Amino acid sequence: MSELLHIDATPQKRLFLSIIADYDVNTAVCELIDNAIDHWIDGGKEGTLKVDARINADRQTIVISDNAGGVKKEDLQLLVAPGASRERIQEGLIGNFGVGGKRAGIALGELVEIKTRHKKSKTFEFELSDKWLSQSDWNVDVYECESIGVGTTTVRISKMRQGFDKKTVASLRKHIAETYGKFISDSCRIEFNGEPVNPVQFDQWAFPPNYPPSQHSGEVGPFGVDDSKVKVRITGGLTYDRDPSDRNYGVYFYCNDRLVLAHEKSHHVGFMQKIAGVPHPDASLCRVIVELRGMPTQMPWNSSKSGVNWSHPVYLEIREEIFALATRYSTISRRLKGDREGEVYAYKSGSLEPKALNPGLTGKEIVSLPVPRGRQKNYPDRIIEQNENLFRKKPWIRGLVEAVGIAELIFRRKVSTKNRVALIVIDSTLEISLKEYLVHQKTKYYSDSQIADLFKSRDKVLKEIESLTRISKRDLDLARHYANLRNKLIHERATVNIPDNDVVTYKAVTDRIIHRLFGVSLD
Repeated sequence: MSELLHIDATPQKRLFLSIIADYDVNTAVCELIDNAIDHWIDGGKEGTLKVDARINADRQTIVISDNAGGVKKEDLQLLVAPGASRERIQEGLIGNFGVGGKRAGIALGELVEIKTRHKKSKTFEFELSDKWLSQSDWNVDVYECESIGVGTTTVRISKMRQGFDKKTVASLRKHIAETYGKFISDSCRIEFNGEPVNPVQFDQWAFPPNYPPSQHSGEVGPFGVDDSKVKVRITGGLTYDRDPSDRNYGVYFYCNDRLVLAHEKSHHVGFMQKIAGVPHPDASLCRVIVELRGMPTQMPWNSSKSGVNWSHPVYLEIREEIFALATRYSTISRRLKGDREGEVYAYKSGSLEPKALNPGLTGKEIVSLPVPRGRQKNYPDRIIEQNENLFRKKPWIRGLVEAVGIAELIFRRKVSTKNRVALIVIDSTLEISLKEYLVHQKTKYYSDSQIADLFKSRDKVLKEIESLTRISKRDLDLARHYANLRNKLIHERATVNIPDNDVVTYKAVTDRIIHRLFGVSLD
C-alpha cells in the first residue's frame, strides 16, 4: 500500500520580497489608487470619491488616503493576506489578483502603516514591516486608534527601499493623470500633493477627408474563466496632438476604463516590417485605442496592471484587427507627412466611422480601405503629366515645360555651382518661350529676319511681348533685371555670385510668364 503524504502548502512570506522588482513608484501608487476605486465601485459609487496622494521627495514618504468607505473590522485580512479578495467580483472592477495593494506597499518601503475606518465605526491601524516579514507566522497586530475621517483609509509608506527624486514625482503625477483619465470627473477626484489632477486622454482625433477614424465594436469570449463576455471597442485614426518628445503614438490599452499600456509600438501590436512598419516619426500620427470592459478575471492585463499579457485569449482574438488598424493609419501618416498642417491638423472635428468587430479574422478588409497615394512623383514628371493634353494642341511647348523641370532639379542639387547653372537654364527657357510665342501667335506675323533682329536685344523682345499681352509690368521689369544678371555672369570678367533667392524669384517670374503665354500648369 502506497504511503499517503501531507505537504504544507502555506505560502512563505518571501513571496512578498520576490515581487519587489516588479514594482516602481508608478505601479505601486497606482495599485493603492486601484484599491480605492474598486472599493468605491463595490459600494455602488456612493458620494464623490476623493483620493489624496502625498508624495514627499524630501522626506521620502508616500501617503495615499481615500474616502471610499473604509474596511470593515471583519474584512481587515483583505489588506494583508495574499490572495484574499472580496467575495463578490463584478464587471468594471480593476483588481482581481488579491495581492496588488499588499505587495505594492511592501515593495516600496520597509514600513507600511495602514489606518481604516468603515463608515462611522471605530478606526483600526496596523503595520507591515521588515520585522513582520522576518517572522514565521502571518499574524498581524491590529489596534484601535484615534478616529480618522468617516469612511477613510490611509496608507503611509516610509523607509523607502529605493529612493525617488522630484523628477520621479513629476512623472508620477503625469502617469496618474493618464492612467485614470477616464475616471477623473466631478464624482471621482484625485489630488496630488494638494492639487487636483486633470484627466489626460488620447482621443484627440483628426478627421481628414476620406481618412476619418474608424471605430470597431463588438464582443469576444467567454474564455473559460467564467461565462461572461468582454465588450471590445477598437478605434484607429490619425491624431492632431503629436508630441515628438513624448513619442505619443502607437497602441493604447484600457481595461475597465483604466489605462494599462500607452504608446505601444512593439511587434506585438503590428509595428514591424511588412505590417505597420518599424516605429518611425513618419508614422507618428497613427493612434489605435483598445477599450475592453468586462469581469476583471477576463482582462488581459498582467498582475501589476502595467502591461498586456500577449498570450491572453482576449488579446489573441482581437490582435489581427489591431494589426490592421495600425497598418492602415501608419501608412496614411507616412503618406501625408509632406503637409500635415493642411492635410491633417486642419480637420479637428467630424464623426467616427462605426464598424462591426470581426474577432479572429485577418483584418485585410481594413487595410484595403482607401489610403493616400504613395510617394509623390518628382516635380519634372508631375508638370509634364499635368500638361499632356496641352502638348497635343501645342507640341512646341513640351520642351519649355521640360526645361522648367530641369532647372528645378539643378537648383535642388547640392553642388557649389548649382545657382549659376540654374539661372542660365531659366533665362534660356524664358528666351525660347518668348520666341515660340511670337512665332505661333496669330495677331502679328514675324519673318525670320524680324525675329533675328528682335532677339539681338532682350529689352526689345520684352517691349514687343508687352504690346501683345497682358503680362504685368512688374514681371517684365524683373525679367529685364535677371537677363542683365545673366549677361554679367557670362560676359564680364568677374564672376557674379548668385544667391538662392535670385534663382527662386527668377524661376517664379518665368513660370508666370510661360503660364500667361501658353496656359501651362507649373504647380
